[in-house]
Amino acid sequence: MNWFARAFGGGARGPRNLDSEMCSALLALLDQDMDRAEEALVRAVRIDADGIESYLALARLYRMQGEIGRAIRVHQNLLLREDLRKEQRLTALADLGEDFRRGGFTERAIACHEDVILADKRDLKSLRALVQLYAQTGRYEQAIDYSRRLTRLEGGERGEEEARLMVEMAKAQHAEGHHDEARRSIKKALRCNNRCVAGWVLLGDLEAERGRSKPALAAWSEVPQLDRASGPLVYAKLEATYAALGRIRDFEAFVRGLLEEQPDDVGARRALATLLSARGEIDAGISELNRLLGVDPDDLESRVALGRILLADGRVGDAAREYGLMIDAIRRRGLIASEEKPE
Repeated sequence: MNWFARAFGGGARGPRNLDSEMCSALLALLDQDMDRAEEALVRAVRIDADGIESYLALARLYRMQGEIGRAIRVHQNLLLREDLRKEQRLTALADLGEDFRRGGFTERAIACHEDVILADKRDLKSLRALVQLYAQTGRYEQAIDYSRRLTRLEGGERGEEEARLMVEMAKAQHAEGHHDEARRSIKKALRCNNRCVAGWVLLGDLEAERGRSKPALAAWSEVPQLDRASGPLVYAKLEATYAALGRIRDFEAFVRGLLEEQPDDVGARRALATLLSARGEIDAGISELNRLLGVDPDDLESRVALGRILLADGRVGDAAREYGLMIDAIRRRGLIASEEKPE
């Protein structure tokens, strides 16, 4: 393997202590000094041309730096060696797959990780990679299959990851016009994990498209009860559907019920304020929003909602003041630069 060492500028110069060079590389990485880390690893491969760890470390460093071509070449050269142990070969092959993934060569990345799994069905790193790669390319059935294998090996239960993949598959099916297939996929996802918020949102959308308002309401109503932070994803859908059915008071009762359970539910209180204002109870809606802003003056969504209500009610001066306060809140959050004060 002297030719491989020479490829990195090998020679007799420099320290001959491999451990020292690897330690130097580690310290450089901790200091985030990539150039110094690379120099130390290059010296390490000169010292131990027949080893593998220093080459693997160097290739990973190249990948970290975005030098994907160099990382690929190092891993491919390693895989040409006939003296690698099985675990070393599989490590290099999995790392090559990661190089290809980072470089955008998705099919080649899949092929590398598939080869790893053929040799070792319990390789968790390649199983995880295949779940991501197959999902990324829209091959959700394969992604789900590998997710199940991974779950069995890790001793977990069918649940969140599998349901997430099924929801993504349903979204793709829906986008392609396969609505019945999408609905079946969502049902499977929710059987797998009935706390999957994205699944309930999409199920409600699919039912609404079919004109099935009551099942849609039932699906969307699950969302805030499972995760209050996700409530704003469905409040507008719920309000519009209840209104279309002539049951807007039922929506109000639903939101007030949520607030009875959790008075500090910001999303539900904002939804109530919007509802009250929409039916002409302007002051009541403003009161609800001011209650939120009293707790958090930098609540941008509530300030925007309040500004819109004031503007719609013709209170232009109050609306302008509210938008000024909103800009101040944005500045405090660092989302826009503060105005420079004159000297």
